[in-house]
Amino acid sequence: MFFAAIGEFSGHVEHDGFVVITADSQGGMVDIHDRRPVVLPPALAREWLDPSITSKRAREILEKASQQSEHFAWYKVDRAVGNARNQGERLIKPQNKS
Repeated sequence: MFFAAIGEFSGHVEHDGFVVITADSQGGMVDIHDRRPVVLPPALAREWLDPSITSKRAREILEKASQQSEHFAWYKVDRAVGNARNQGERLIKPQNKS
């Protein structure tokens, strides 16, 4: 899975970093969160990373070509997933429906 992001990696740790680009939620995902990461198929991820991409083309990719929510399988997960301090394999295991 490829997320659209922008970043700077200059070799100076205090200035390095990135931001994942998000869009409005859609479909059943609206019930979970009001934003979703922009997910790109492999060919568009390669285009996104091309330094010669124009801002117009980048906007087109973000607005029209990202993967829609119906392309994903959805699973109930433990509430612990919402806390970045929690770690471990148990966080990615689907939970029983209740």
